[in-house]
Amino acid sequence: MKLLPIYIIEDLEQLKTVSDPLRAKVLQYLIEKAYTGQQLAKLLGMARAKVHYHLNELEKHGFISVVRTELKNGIVQKFYRAIARGFIPGEKLLPYVSEVENYYRERTLSVLANARRRAITAPEEAFQIPSPDRTQWPIIMTQVEVKMSKEKYAAWLRKFRDLIYELDAQQEEHGDWYYLTTVGFRTNEPSFDPVDEEEER
Repeated sequence: MKLLPIYIIEDLEQLKTVSDPLRAKVLQYLIEKAYTGQQLAKLLGMARAKVHYHLNELEKHGFISVVRTELKNGIVQKFYRAIARGFIPGEKLLPYVSEVENYYRERTLSVLANARRRAITAPEEAFQIPSPDRTQWPIIMTQVEVKMSKEKYAAWLRKFRDLIYELDAQQEEHGDWYYLTTVGFRTNEPSFDPVDEEEER
């Protein structure tokens, strides 16, 4: 099954369905690969019945589908997978500000939780530094706060997204796997104190 690059959410009930914190987490797993309800219940440390309820809701609203079945101990196991790599609310849902906000907040938290999980399970060599030359490092850990107009920030994000798409398009058959995630959003105030130029001297 080939995943769609992006699925546009057009229905308010769909948006509410995927804004649930647990469903957002389940969907994040299913974007990566196919799982059974039992496998997801184990990953999430939850009862199978509860996970199956959320799987049914996601399937009913068109976010996931059964990609294969296997017979194990006389029981048919269904493997679910997300239908797309990303999900975004359509234009007609933008007036529903709180629902769209809830969706993106949960999506951001889900991405961050996934990044944390991936960092914990990464191999030791993932965090080894091959040389003192930072331009040769295969890892990046960056936090930055910037103050600028919405228009200038949006223009920079367009260029950044283009770089991500360029990276994705350059994949090779042979090589190592790398994981890259990015989140960015508006805040009320900075959390880093500004650096005084006098202090740097």
